Order: sequence, then C-alpha cells, then structure tokens
Amino acid sequence: MKKFHFTQHTVNKPNLTYLSLIIAVIILIIVIASLLFVFHNKQSSVTHSETSQSSSQVNNQPSEGKDYTIQYSNSSLIKRSTLNTALKKAGLFDFNYLLNTSDDGGNDAKILVYYNQTDQKLIFKFYKNGYQSTSDYQIGGYDLQKQTGIHGLQPSAFNGLPLVYTWENLQTK
Repeated sequence: MKKFHFTQHTVNKPNLTYLSLIIAVIILIIVIASLLFVFHNKQSSVTHSETSQSSSQVNNQPSEGKDYTIQYSNSSLIKRSTLNTALKKAGLFDFNYLLNTSDDGGNDAKILVYYNQTDQKLIFKFYKNGYQSTSDYQIGGYDLQKQTGIHGLQPSAFNGLPLVYTWENLQTK
C-alpha cells in the first residue's frame, strides 16, 4: 500500500490581516451609508407628515355632531344598512356637498327622508339654507327596487309616510 504524506503549509498571516482589514472597512462603509440613508429618509417623512397634517387641517372633513346631525326613526320598517346604502347612492352621504353653500353645493339646512314600504321608495324633502316655512322645500326620491332616482314627485308623495331619517346642518344654526 502506498502511503501518502501530507505536508503542512503555513498561512501567511500578514495577508490574512490585510484581508480582514479590507472586509471591516467595506462593512463600515455599508453601515455608514445605511445610517445616512435611514436618517435622510426619516427627516423627509416627518416633513411629509407635517405637510399632510397642515393640508388636512385646511380641508377638514365635516363631522357628525359638529357640522351636522343624523337621526334615524322607525328603524323597524327598514334596515339601517339598506337605508344607508340607498342614501349613499342618492348622494345624501356626501356631507361636503350638502354643507357647501356655493352655487356648486347642496346648500341644505335639513333633509327629511320618508319611507313608502308598499312601493319600496324613499321620498326626500330638501330644505335649503334660509328657508322660511315648513312648506319651503324641494322633493326628490329613490326607488329601492330599481336603484334609481325619482323625479317629478308631488308634495302628496310623502303624505302619511313614516319618517325614517333626518339630516340637519348645524353650521347654519
């Protein structure tokens, strides 16, 4: 049998030290670059959130209790979720529009919603800001079955119907 002789070579330690030093410098550069990147982006995000906060303060969303009130009535006649879905589709949950007093806005002081259970229709009475009497309103409606608006309604359309929803503008009081 043939014997193998293993020779032992010595590792050149100065080369290993230089290699370790180069690796340490590269790691240090990566760490410093990462920290600079993180701190630079962190300051930008603070500036961004301050900008967002100031712009949201300018464009405040209306809030219930401060800008308007909502009252549900006769909740045993129609589910609140059904009513809310229909009111959203009819545009009566766009409170920015309803509170807007410009020519492009709703300029509403109060909205009453009546429910015709037989025909599955909602009848709306819109009172504009500055209305003088209870007969000073406009009428609209929403067909729950067809999911479309109803136009050309007469004042008798809501006679005897139960009131299911009231929205009132608190900014004009």
